[in-house]
Amino acid sequence: MAIISFLLGSGFSIPEGLPSVRQLNKRMGKIHESEILIHTDEHAMFLNGQNDPNRWSRKHERLFLQEFLEFYNNEVIDNPDHFHYETFYDFYSGYLRERENNDLIEKFNIEFNSRYFKGSQPTRNCRSRIEDFNRSFNQLLGSQLHNKKYFEDVGISGHYPYNPFFRFIGDLLRDHNIKVHTLNHDLFFDWVGRHHSDLFEHFSDGFELAGSPFYGSLIHDFRNGNEIVHKSYKVKLERYTGIYDGKLSLFKLHGSIFNKIIYRNNEAVRIKSNYAISSYLEEVFNDETNKHEFQHTWDDVSPDFLSGTTEKTIRYVEDEYYVNLFNHFERNLQQSEILIVIGYGFQDPGINEYLTQHFLSKGKKMVVIDPYKPKTDLIDKYKAVYIPHGVDQISYQDYSKLNPIQ
Repeated sequence: MAIISFLLGSGFSIPEGLPSVRQLNKRMGKIHESEILIHTDEHAMFLNGQNDPNRWSRKHERLFLQEFLEFYNNEVIDNPDHFHYETFYDFYSGYLRERENNDLIEKFNIEFNSRYFKGSQPTRNCRSRIEDFNRSFNQLLGSQLHNKKYFEDVGISGHYPYNPFFRFIGDLLRDHNIKVHTLNHDLFFDWVGRHHSDLFEHFSDGFELAGSPFYGSLIHDFRNGNEIVHKSYKVKLERYTGIYDGKLSLFKLHGSIFNKIIYRNNEAVRIKSNYAISSYLEEVFNDETNKHEFQHTWDDVSPDFLSGTTEKTIRYVEDEYYVNLFNHFERNLQQSEILIVIGYGFQDPGINEYLTQHFLSKGKKMVVIDPYKPKTDLIDKYKAVYIPHGVDQISYQDYSKLNPIQ
């Protein structure tokens, strides 16, 4: 079958109620330590009315998070209104890679220690502080893209106001393989693809449950009248195989808020977490006992998604998982007869290079759907079709006109 590719940016998810980049910048650019909790298990969260009985726990981590943001806004960019979480990520990840900003960040850390560790030895060095910050900041960022309904196993036949779009996808699947590439970390398209009555049987995302040796511990309280039964379950989790065998394939080029990295024998394995999972296990066969057994795994507590303007580009060619995703992206672009871009502002140089080299330079047709024309010369230079509307503002009839067989 002929192939049609999609490229989705943050604008695609805005009508769903997920935050825009501007909203994320506003929320993440200023965080007071009183707003957050960092658990002893290293998971950070915003406090939304919950009580935190252990405010003394990890107090200095919370203070460092607050004051490091203040330092960046006031002394590095000199204007909090110009804060952009991806540019900020590049700033401190450069330090972690020992490339740049060493003196600035070391100086801040010395000043921080002088305020809170007068006459005593700090418990964490500067690098450890920034690693702690990175872990918590990414977790807090991921929490802004979380919606519990994306974990509900319920069938749907439509999803207002996206009904025309998903009906259009259903039509295309009759005669095409659809390759959806998204730069978003949220779970919106994953959820619709897995549960929409016209899409789920065609959907694949490179993760598989069958044959997975990975499990998560799920603790749940069941209520029966006045009785509460406390139960703990082992729930099998999907692991990444890189197999996309559905007619509707989803490639999350920048990762996902619920992708996890599990380490075994110094090998990084991607799994897909699930709702309310607390710890992770791997089922292995013990040759000495001749039995299967569960082993606790070491996992990266931060969600596995890419951030930063330059840092992302490095990971495109450095991390085997993302190398595989971008190999698919390259091949899909080369084989597609049309590319439909929705809600992407063309601000990622790495993505733009792929578009130019593997699609646009071949004289192929690109359609750009966005209420505000992106600031890029690629649209005019390659004579792309620009539709000045949001994904939810286009009728089914107008979407149908983009079907190559119409």
